[in-house]
Amino acid sequence: MVIDQIEDRKRRTSRKKLKKSVANFTAWCKGARSSRLRKIFRQLSSQLRGYRNYYGLIDNSANLAQFYYQAKRILFKWLNRRSQRSSLSWEEYEKLWERYQVSKPRITQSRQIAMSF
Repeated sequence: MVIDQIEDRKRRTSRKKLKKSVANFTAWCKGARSSRLRKIFRQLSSQLRGYRNYYGLIDNSANLAQFYYQAKRILFKWLNRRSQRSSLSWEEYEKLWERYQVSKPRITQSRQIAMSF
């Protein structure tokens, strides 16, 4: 009975925390856009890894993917504001993600670990 209740309970990121994380990421992009791309992508990888490690639960894959998608769009926006003209096309931006090997979101915790509290 108790095990059934625990299995029905899903752990997800609250909307408030997701919105706050996206806002914090936007502020970081705004401040870091003038740095070298190597430094920006190193910090980006670190931030995405930290977010993935904290929120990478079994039932949270949709919110994890949502944050990854938002982060990608926001960084593209702020990198294109480095000058008066558009400096990157989306295809060039995708190549940058491949070049700097930014990892895609994935679940980091199994159900046994996630359910043991």
